[in-house]
Amino acid sequence: MARKANSERLIEARLSIGVHTGCNVDTFPTEGSDMSLQTELDSGNYDTVISEVRDWVEEDSSAAFSDATVKRWLKMRWKDLFLSEAIQDEDALKTAGKPAGLAGALPRIGSDSRSDRQKIADRFLKSVSASDWELELPDADVEINNTTLLLVPGLLSGLLHPRAHAFVDEAPMIEEERGWRTLRCDAHPFRGCEANNQDILASLDRGEGFTADQRPIEDPKPPERVWIIGYSKGGPDVFNFLVNHPEYADRIAGVFTWAGAMSGSYTADGIYEQIKDMDTKEISDRLDQFLQMLNPGFVEKTTGLRRVDEYDIKQAFYDLRTDVREEYNRANSETFTELGVPIFSLTGSTTPLEAPAFQFMDTVKMSQFDANNDMQLTQKQATMDIPMATHVAMLHGHHWDIAYSPFPAHMRAVSPNLDHPFPRKAALAASWELLAELGLID
Repeated sequence: MARKANSERLIEARLSIGVHTGCNVDTFPTEGSDMSLQTELDSGNYDTVISEVRDWVEEDSSAAFSDATVKRWLKMRWKDLFLSEAIQDEDALKTAGKPAGLAGALPRIGSDSRSDRQKIADRFLKSVSASDWELELPDADVEINNTTLLLVPGLLSGLLHPRAHAFVDEAPMIEEERGWRTLRCDAHPFRGCEANNQDILASLDRGEGFTADQRPIEDPKPPERVWIIGYSKGGPDVFNFLVNHPEYADRIAGVFTWAGAMSGSYTADGIYEQIKDMDTKEISDRLDQFLQMLNPGFVEKTTGLRRVDEYDIKQAFYDLRTDVREEYNRANSETFTELGVPIFSLTGSTTPLEAPAFQFMDTVKMSQFDANNDMQLTQKQATMDIPMATHVAMLHGHHWDIAYSPFPAHMRAVSPNLDHPFPRKAALAASWELLAELGLID
């Protein structure tokens, strides 16, 4: 009970500091952390750490996920699980043996003595150290039968080309190989966060949406317990839903924001300024032209245009403005924490020469704010500064690379860097495994 009481005081202090100073709660010092857990982690007693963290999560999840030592462990463990999965991916290993960007076309001088884990870490993770690939952590030992992944997509989902959906290949493979089910929320690709509450409700209440391999569900049944991935705009969609419908928090084991636009997007700021005075009907009547304007030459005519009467492009970009999202987060910071839903953030990082050609200048502009942007979001924009949130890892890949399969050949012929080599299956599997090991899903 003493640990619980101390942890509650720590949460209050951390929340107060985070709200009033804007500090990233992940970087707070470890004073007030569970010292026995910190000792076990420093001593390399990882089986004990796994057991103690799981017990603490069951006892008091809010205290556990707000603890600095637990956050440190979550980062270590997710990266370890990712590396263990990714070294089984022959394509990922082949890519990892080459430098990123233009240097990848040059022959390697001398032999490569790095381990497979180091190759994957060097190529596909940012801000890593030798301990990330050298530490010998226990193998994942999980069994998952009763939990569904609810995948909430982002802006332009399905519009860039017919298969432009997050994990369109990886989610079906994992479901077939391991039986871990994915339900794709039919979140509208171009309207506001508030309006998309109805799409999330349809998935949770009635099981409506799409299968892992993007087929309509013919006989929908509501899932009992879920964990959620909010990709890109899907991130703020999910948190808008949770603020409006806190009664669903008990059914949600955790939320991964996957390159989630949690604090908005500078790109959205610019687009909104261009369209804010346009007539809404004019935009709706010229959807094809408008979508082409967003990404010239890379939105196929009439691709995926459905639910056309529900398009609200101005509201979609309004909700992604940085000032709007930052104010929303400030106003609801305590609510996010009180919900008790743990948040795990995965962010992307790229360079202008690693981005698609038509995103080159946007990536250059974003680099003025953060050299580790993903071509659409900075690290700050893709994370949340609240006690229950942990920035698990920075992935080396651009905004689409870490979620979308390779674009069609005719698109790749026009622009480089649409081959998307990031090992998405490994990242997705590692996220399932981490939640199961924590006892959040079964």
